[in-house]
Amino acid sequence: MNIKSQKGITLVMLVITIIVLIIIAGITVSVGGNIIEKAKFQNLNTNMLLIQAKTKSISEDSKFSKDTSKLIGQKVSEISGDPKIEKLRSKNAIEDLDQYYMLSQEDLNSIGLEKITIDDGYLVNYDTEEIVYVKGIKANKNTYYRLSETKDLEIK
Repeated sequence: MNIKSQKGITLVMLVITIIVLIIIAGITVSVGGNIIEKAKFQNLNTNMLLIQAKTKSISEDSKFSKDTSKLIGQKVSEISGDPKIEKLRSKNAIEDLDQYYMLSQEDLNSIGLEKITIDDGYLVNYDTEEIVYVKGIKANKNTYYRLSETKDLEIK
C-alpha cells in the first residue's frame, strides 16, 4: 500500500487544532472569570440594599416612637478590640463608632433576611442609612466597604 495515498490527519494539522482549542479555552476562562466576579459584586451589593431597606424601616419606627431600643444589632462602640473594626477605622470606612451597629446572623434572621449570610459582618448607621460590609468588596482593583461607594459602581 502506498503511504501517500493514505488519508488522515497530519501532525501539523493536529498541532494547529490543539493550539486553536487552547486559545478558545483561554478566552472562555478569562471571560467566564470576569462574569463570575461581576455576579459576586452584584450579589453583595443587592444584599446591602436589602439590609438598607429593612433597617430604614426599623429606623423610621424607632424615630417615630422615640425608642432606640428598637434598633437591632450591637453598638460598635461597645465592641472592644475587634481587629475588623480597627481595620475599617484605618481605611476611613467608618468614623463615629457610636453611630454604627454590628448586625449578627440572628439580627438578619429576625428581620426576614435569613438568606443573607454574615461572612465577616455588616454594619449599619441608622442616622445616615449607610451599610458597611466589613470584609469589603473587591472591584476594579480597589476595595469598597460602603454601600454608597458601590451603588452606582461599574465593574470593568
